[in-house]
Amino acid sequence: MKLKNRFSFVGIALLFWFGLPGSLLSQQSQKVEIVADAEGNFKKALRIYVDQDYGLAGRKFISLVAAEPLHHRMTASLLMAGKSLYKLRRYVDSILYFDRLVTSYPQSKYVDDAFYARATARYRLGQHIEAVKDLLWVTGYSREQELLRRSTRLAKYLMATQLSSKEVEGLLQYASGEQASALVSMALAGHELQKGAIDYALAVLENHKKRYAHGKYARQIDELIGEVRNGGNRVTGVGVVLPISGYFSEEGLGVLRGIKFAHNQKSKNGQKIVKLAIRDSESSMIKAIQSTKELVGRERVQAIIGDLESGITAGIGALAAERDVVLVGPTATENGVASVGETVFLLNSDLERKGRALAEYAVNSLGMQTFATLAPADHYGQQMVASFTATIDELGGRIIAQSWYDTESEDFGRQFKNIRAAAFKFDSTDVELMMQEAEDRGETLKERDIPVLSIDGFFIPVYSEDIMYVAPQLAQHNIRTQILGGEYLDDLEILKGKQIQPYINGAIFVSDYFPDEDSRSFRTFRSEFRLEMKRSPERWEVFGYDAYNLIVNAIESGATSGPNIARHIGQLSNHQGQKGGISFLGNSRVNEDVNFLQFINGRIVKHQN
Repeated sequence: MKLKNRFSFVGIALLFWFGLPGSLLSQQSQKVEIVADAEGNFKKALRIYVDQDYGLAGRKFISLVAAEPLHHRMTASLLMAGKSLYKLRRYVDSILYFDRLVTSYPQSKYVDDAFYARATARYRLGQHIEAVKDLLWVTGYSREQELLRRSTRLAKYLMATQLSSKEVEGLLQYASGEQASALVSMALAGHELQKGAIDYALAVLENHKKRYAHGKYARQIDELIGEVRNGGNRVTGVGVVLPISGYFSEEGLGVLRGIKFAHNQKSKNGQKIVKLAIRDSESSMIKAIQSTKELVGRERVQAIIGDLESGITAGIGALAAERDVVLVGPTATENGVASVGETVFLLNSDLERKGRALAEYAVNSLGMQTFATLAPADHYGQQMVASFTATIDELGGRIIAQSWYDTESEDFGRQFKNIRAAAFKFDSTDVELMMQEAEDRGETLKERDIPVLSIDGFFIPVYSEDIMYVAPQLAQHNIRTQILGGEYLDDLEILKGKQIQPYINGAIFVSDYFPDEDSRSFRTFRSEFRLEMKRSPERWEVFGYDAYNLIVNAIESGATSGPNIARHIGQLSNHQGQKGGISFLGNSRVNEDVNFLQFINGRIVKHQN
């Protein structure tokens, strides 16, 4: 009674919101006329609803609901009032009408529809547990096949992608009937399998089988039990989220080719242990997250390879980690990406590691002590320089000068002039005195004619397209030093350009990618790739190949759940991929191995100290 009174107040309020009827009749005549006109008024409202004028339809259905006395279209009007509000995205208000229908009229033929409609409204509000409870009621009691199908599909999705294992377990008490019990039991077993809890997953399925030994889900339960008992022999799902279309599609397709080639190679022995599920992120964070939800939910993958951009990789990595699914980022390098989850790994070193490694190499292996830096004033440049200079300071080196530039710059005269001034101040070079002495000798000496000799290493973590401007101007400003660079110098086509090669020759830089072309392993890989894929493997293909093999090697060792795959990958040390070394042991799931390369005489080679 209390609920009914509460609803009446809300109903009146909503009635005023939508608009009052044109006239109010006496109580006696109102009862008679409404009963007489209920059918006609309902049909008019229904036609308006079908015409998608949900505001007007809602007002008419609410008028029917608010009418006294009760009439034969009351429960249908409650359902349609709720649906109209739902269409208007007024989900909280719509639930009030569905609540009244299922509570006050439990024998109505529309109760099943009301439970499903309320579930969808709760789903829209993010009330996932309550939504599944309503869906389980439908699967347990309804006989309408289309409603059963839709309820089953939505319940499976929500339990797989939006609820935790503990939350699904709590739903067992609401699973009335064989179908509802089967849905919850299979969902719970799936969650437990993802965590590697095989014994508990078996217990859940066996308990359902005892209760419903001959039910219509018995065969599916038996198949799932067999799959669980086979343990490591079952096929493990591996997902791929890459920009197959969109801005980075060329690179994404390259990584995908490497993955497919590695998958085909592993499958040649006839034992299929991995099922690939590929999704196109379209270089979109939203699309990537939607794809990842589908992979960890519907496809139940235990590991994912993706994406290319660091931001998107972090986004889907956090989502995967919540479900104990491994995420291997094949190209991401931004600091902090791997920190979003305990099952997130970066195939390449991040910017912090690269800057630190190059600084250590410069001081400890090359014997350098004094440095200057020039970098783009963006996220990449700032992270690289911060790591490099902090490490130089720790090792007792000296940063003589730091300078920044806008990414659109082509003229670096101001920056190099400031660096020269800082260098001369550091080594106490009296430029004016030197110029005066030259003039006294009858010689003309310009300030730029005086070489800077006090900078051992000049760190320029610049982009490939910027080096053609930076390197010549560095030479023109007579700064005689060893160039040190980041991974964007690893572009042979640009470095070999006639306008730049003389100025960049001898540069040393850090890179994630340096396949050992002298090794039998790489030559075999390259030959087989060319034979099967009809093209030579480049860096993107190699990244995809190595990322896939990290995961599959773990699966072959018996690690078939996300947490176990993560543990296996996390123990890798000095593993040789085709891109170079891979080491995760003892660090924060970021590849510790980097390559120190040198551009010399038109070739990129490993630097020999």
